[in-house]
Amino acid sequence: MKRCLAALLCLLLCISAVPVSAVDGSGPSPWAEAEVNAAISIGLVPEELQSDYQQNITRDEFAQLAVTLCMAQLRYVGSPEQFLEDYRRYFRDEAGNTVEAIPAAFSDATFWGTLASALGIVQGRGDGTFDPDGLITRQEAAVMAARTYLAYSGQAALPDSSSRPAYGDAYLFPGWAAESIDRLRDLDVMEGDNYGNFLPLGHLTREQAILIFLRLAREVYILETGLVPYEEELTRALDGFTLTQQLESKAASALLGTDEDGRPHLWVVHGTGGRTELYGKLEEEIPGITAIKLLSLDDQQLALQAEGELGVYIFEFSLWGSIYTPMSQVLTPQPALDGIAVTGFDGTYVFASEEDGVAVYDLTGERIFSAPTGTLTWQEEGGVFRHESAGGVMYYTSEGQPFRQTPWAAGTNFSAGQAAVQEETGGPITIINTRGETLSTRDCGGGDLAGLSFMWGYVRLDKDGRGYLFNTGDGSLFGEEYLDVRDFTGSYATVRTEDGWGYVDNHLQLVVDCQFRKAGPFLMPVEQAVVQWADGTFSTIKPDGQKGTLDSGWTYLSDFNQQRYALGVRTDKDGASQATLVSFFQNVALPGKIDEYVLYGITAVRTADGDISLFGGRCAEAFLDLEPEGVWGTGDCPDILLKIGGRYYLYRASQHI
Repeated sequence: MKRCLAALLCLLLCISAVPVSAVDGSGPSPWAEAEVNAAISIGLVPEELQSDYQQNITRDEFAQLAVTLCMAQLRYVGSPEQFLEDYRRYFRDEAGNTVEAIPAAFSDATFWGTLASALGIVQGRGDGTFDPDGLITRQEAAVMAARTYLAYSGQAALPDSSSRPAYGDAYLFPGWAAESIDRLRDLDVMEGDNYGNFLPLGHLTREQAILIFLRLAREVYILETGLVPYEEELTRALDGFTLTQQLESKAASALLGTDEDGRPHLWVVHGTGGRTELYGKLEEEIPGITAIKLLSLDDQQLALQAEGELGVYIFEFSLWGSIYTPMSQVLTPQPALDGIAVTGFDGTYVFASEEDGVAVYDLTGERIFSAPTGTLTWQEEGGVFRHESAGGVMYYTSEGQPFRQTPWAAGTNFSAGQAAVQEETGGPITIINTRGETLSTRDCGGGDLAGLSFMWGYVRLDKDGRGYLFNTGDGSLFGEEYLDVRDFTGSYATVRTEDGWGYVDNHLQLVVDCQFRKAGPFLMPVEQAVVQWADGTFSTIKPDGQKGTLDSGWTYLSDFNQQRYALGVRTDKDGASQATLVSFFQNVALPGKIDEYVLYGITAVRTADGDISLFGGRCAEAFLDLEPEGVWGTGDCPDILLKIGGRYYLYRASQHI
């Protein structure tokens, strides 16, 4: 991703001095619009610089952007004048030394030039002038951007990164600019053109300058303390403040209320210093915001609930993240789905019932296609939909076009762009691609295609009341020596003898002896499977048959999903059965009985006495008050669709999306 952004910046910043007269419009260019808006949203672009984006930027305007970034990175709330005073008072470099922050005495001094010079960002032309209205050159911009980092980080130099080939015009770099130019390139902050040149004397537009500081904040972020210490910052925040709600932790205080003028604020006062305003960010995200409720605050993040004209929202604000991505949405209204009779959700598509079948929608509410009554699933790997009904199996393209007009008797999921189908019960097995074209056909000797897996060229075949693995390449049948065989999941398939279930690998060699009452699939990439031992207890095992992360103290364990979660039951210290949301990282005790639960991704969803409760996901406790009336998801996807108060909501239960 970094290299893609670097390539884009290479295109953007390679444009040297474009004549002002040649540029029309005050808005950002299409290629810059999203990132300019991102920079504005995190407070990196002063209001007076939020126009004329395609005009060349002056030295004074660049200095203003630099000072603004320093204030943002140091989590400073206050005027620029007060910022300089507090900078002198509180700032410490990496050696713990204070900074004098004495401004230069420019003969043509400006407010921003003077302030930037005090922070060590600008040094002037060398003749006692700052030249505020002069157009900044790319080599000057590189030096000022590098010094901006030093000003807020307290470091002695930009961090080292992977070295890249020298610019073709490096011989033009003055000694005072060469290191900054090279470091910013290595850090993907500022690039040259497509011909390997930097163009040191070229100029920058406002939007290009904004992107430099955005990348500096995003790519070279350094987690340090805020400028003003916690106790002083808390005193300042509460001065003249009418407090509505306050939460405290070891890491921060969250303050919700209004100032002396009645304006609402949501402050986070950081234990490591500095303050962050969140109310403005919420206004940008929530149309017609009417209410905010603080849910929880710990050493890592603040969770809050808000209401707007579209419904309820839940957000999490990271106390330790970069200023670029401090807040993420947990619960978001989906008004485009209102009026749809939802019956399923797989994280990508919404499935809804219709009078004569089932319809597929995306999250924008666009109806893609409909199919007869049955079960529709999206095959991400093949990019197709699989539909199964009493009439058989059909496949549809992502646009909803059927592969053919009549169903197959049976069909697997797609793997590596191929699936196995059977025209009629007991008939030949045919391999098709994602266009429905026949690749090969093989007689199977009268067996029935069973299971959904098509891996390593094998499918499961039911024949004579037992399961086999059928090789679609040579037509051979595996499993004569076993009582039953299941299809492959990953690199292993399960087989059964009179002694129990065991595992064979993709070479059909027995790797775990047949000894288990039940044997689940091996979860990749941790390569552990849930098994039930002869004594009735459950545990995980490894491919060598040794016990895995979870010991045998479990009286029940479901198979783990792709999120590495399962449902389980074990006996507590008092001898009582405890339902549990299980993972390889932590376990969450669940109220009630395990058969009241279904697992969607990382969230255990309980339906009991007509009520729906969520456990384990982000801010799950908030849903006890929200009282969901409907919930849809899949075992493997962490995203869930909820219905609350007659409206649909997307719940991103995992913070690792």
